[in-house]
Amino acid sequence: MIRELAKKLSTFGQFVDFVIIELQFRRGTFEEGAQVLKEHSSMALIRASSSAAELVVKLIRPRKKITAALGSRIQSAERIWRVFTASEVSDFIQAIGDSNPIHQLNPPIVPAFLVLETICAEVTADFIRLKFKHFITAGEQLSLHVKGNRLEISGANVRKVLGDVS
Repeated sequence: MIRELAKKLSTFGQFVDFVIIELQFRRGTFEEGAQVLKEHSSMALIRASSSAAELVVKLIRPRKKITAALGSRIQSAERIWRVFTASEVSDFIQAIGDSNPIHQLNPPIVPAFLVLETICAEVTADFIRLKFKHFITAGEQLSLHVKGNRLEISGANVRKVLGDVS
């Protein structure tokens, strides 16, 4: 379901240099489609929906060029929840048609939609909102903490994603 919605959003080629800072995923009954809700030179709000779910994405244009992150090289003492691989990132971006160059760095930055898809496979919820605080890179050891309706993904004790589920 996430991949189909992500494919619809990847048709907006004008946002290829933007990065996702927030995702809202909601299950329910919606009219199918994809649209730009708001746009200006440094920010965009886009929406994709199917008959069973809706995905609203907030994007920003970074002020400077994004380079490979060091996060994947730092080890964490926390219990490991997940490590995304470079081949997993490559397979995912090919499947949805994502051409953003940040997913082709070495190590690649993990697509926000892949993070959401992974969370949806583990957490049963009708609504998920994720706020991306730092990039997640392939090879980075991640921990997931869920308390009530709040979740946090961290790597090497650095908050990467904060979220709400209901």
